[in-house]
Amino acid sequence: MKYCKPELLAPVGGKPHLTAAVNSGADAVYMGGMAFNARLFADNFSDDELSEAIDFAHLHGVKVYMTINTLVSDNELARAFEYCNYIYGLGVDAVIVQDMGLARLLRLYLPDLPLHLSTQGTLYNVEALDTASRLGFERVVPARELSISEIKEMAEHGASLYDPVDIEVFVHGALCMCYSGQCQMSKVLGGGSGRTGNRGTCAQPCRHPYTDENGVTYYALSPKDMCRIEVIPELAESGARSFKIEGRMKSPEYVSTVTRIYRKYIDLYDELRRKHGPEVAAELYSVEEEDILELRQIYSRGEFTEGYLHGDPGEDLLSGSSPKNQGLFIGRVIAVIDSENKAEGKDEKAAVRGALNRGKVLVCIEQSRNAVSQGIRLGYSDGLEFRGEDVDYLVNHPISGTTTFLKDIGQGCFIAGDFERGVMAGDLVYKVSDRKLIEKARNMPEKKIPVTILFTAREGQFPTLVMTDIKSGKNVEINADYKVERANKTATDAERIENSLSRLGDTPFAPGLTGIDVQIDDDIMMPLSIVNQMRRDAADELLKSRAGSVAAERKPRLGRDELDRVKETEALGTDILDFDAYPKAFAGNGIIPVPLETFMKRYKTDEVSEGEVPYILNVSKGNLDTYIRGHFDEIAAAAADRGILIGNTGWIECFRDAGVKVLGDYGLNIYNSQSKKAYEELGAEIYMLSHETGVSDSRGIPLMITEHRVDAETLTDRKGGVHKVRTSESGDKTLIY
Repeated sequence: MKYCKPELLAPVGGKPHLTAAVNSGADAVYMGGMAFNARLFADNFSDDELSEAIDFAHLHGVKVYMTINTLVSDNELARAFEYCNYIYGLGVDAVIVQDMGLARLLRLYLPDLPLHLSTQGTLYNVEALDTASRLGFERVVPARELSISEIKEMAEHGASLYDPVDIEVFVHGALCMCYSGQCQMSKVLGGGSGRTGNRGTCAQPCRHPYTDENGVTYYALSPKDMCRIEVIPELAESGARSFKIEGRMKSPEYVSTVTRIYRKYIDLYDELRRKHGPEVAAELYSVEEEDILELRQIYSRGEFTEGYLHGDPGEDLLSGSSPKNQGLFIGRVIAVIDSENKAEGKDEKAAVRGALNRGKVLVCIEQSRNAVSQGIRLGYSDGLEFRGEDVDYLVNHPISGTTTFLKDIGQGCFIAGDFERGVMAGDLVYKVSDRKLIEKARNMPEKKIPVTILFTAREGQFPTLVMTDIKSGKNVEINADYKVERANKTATDAERIENSLSRLGDTPFAPGLTGIDVQIDDDIMMPLSIVNQMRRDAADELLKSRAGSVAAERKPRLGRDELDRVKETEALGTDILDFDAYPKAFAGNGIIPVPLETFMKRYKTDEVSEGEVPYILNVSKGNLDTYIRGHFDEIAAAAADRGILIGNTGWIECFRDAGVKVLGDYGLNIYNSQSKKAYEELGAEIYMLSHETGVSDSRGIPLMITEHRVDAETLTDRKGGVHKVRTSESGDKTLIY
């Protein structure tokens, strides 16, 4: 597959995040409005702020993808479509959607608006890529459980389609334990509040402690954060077109730091590849330890994981004793300095007195050998956290504070203060924030637009200045109302003119690599005030030209009459699914869902009962997909008279084309009448709505499906709820009920 330098896609939760992403080198950003996105607790952008934000990004050559990636109810469809029409008019570069009903409307009535399928679409096989292409998606974000070989296979297949589909992969940030965020445990642990990722309000149940059947309490479902910086060569060669950083709920400093470092290494590999070719480039590529430490320091749940990129990481996937930011391990407390301890030096005595007056203490910290060897240093105003050995205490009762006193006393030991009372000798010490790193992130220089400047001054003629936008090729020419004269005394030299022309600091422009070209006659007199004014005028005109180009990117949105016609044609708000009717239908239709593998075993021995219908688990990646491909004709023949329940997009058209009646299962996440239409148009007869509606059948529905093997029979949550843990029929998935 032909190599293409991947796009760096950064998360944006609000205006400071957008500035951080742009200045740190993002090629594109993804962000949400005030509704219909999977991070409703982020700052997000109001309608009034969106136009300014999109223009700011586009002015700096950065694309904007809007997240409309929640399920949408029938009562919300008209408003969601109108919102997409609104941002389409602002010139947004794509929308990231999950809901197939909304995607159907956009494909039909806003066909020029690029569609990206969210990772919550739970797409993970090449069969689903064919369907995604026909549904109008230009890009998909597949499940994060894919291996590098599976990513490559999907990228190659997507590129070969008549309407090609790009692949976007996550490279850094938090992982969901459940496949593609299709998790119902949030709703259960949210006390019936309805908080789910599919509706933008995930309660993060994977970050809670659970107790197994042996009485052991641990973080059984909390993954480490993903970091794939060290495998950028492999990912770049896989054909993935976009590298996505997770983190719309994180700080602007996080966005800045992670974007800056990934920008550095994407560019590094690309440069090495152009110079030496892919094989040598991969050998020469390496990541500096300092950059890994900065990524861990800005936010990490302990050590990083690369996820499933090279196979199942097993227990190494889990974040261990803490589900939150763990920072960098510094060492241990070897003494606590308070009124019971004598402070030796003058500074220590003053610090102790000050600390005691505030009800605080100082501590003596011995750095670990690893911290010393890695160059992890404690600094003034760094944030520390002290954790005891007991797991519950460690997570729920850490003592945190910021260093306001710091003294290196030699042999790897520091005295630091002042902190809350309760710190004890033997406590583990972690640096959870680094003042210098935060300042570095906050002080990233403004991203400039590279320009070239050609200045010409000939005796007896009017001087000209041509400023050219290197990327777009647009240029402006400024002519001064001043005729160049021969110098009577001191001539104006080219160096002074070039210095004046370079002063673009208060504009969004900066000289590019080819810089400034000054062509003047010898012994002329050219007032620098005129040169400065020409520079300012050129920058103003070029900025107007660039802003005009950004405005030209905006699309003619549908008017009120057209929106009303769409609403009437599609019966938006009036054609509403009856959630209550489906459970009644289940009870009377006589269908008994049976796992596909079990059904086929019974079928071969004529043990299939009347009403039994095979179903494909809504996550069939791995063993189940392999089984289906290897026995497809046999399965189609067995299901010909009964139909087959399918809960993922990948297999619908395959069985439909084989003449088998396809029954749409809960995994299709049908939440509105438009989604029902979308899947009916693919050839599915809808059997069950999304589990978000609360419907179920005799099987029961797993609250979570995960690739990670959970070594327990039951998990009891903090509210006393007991969840059964089972292995899927295919043997490679864990189902939690």
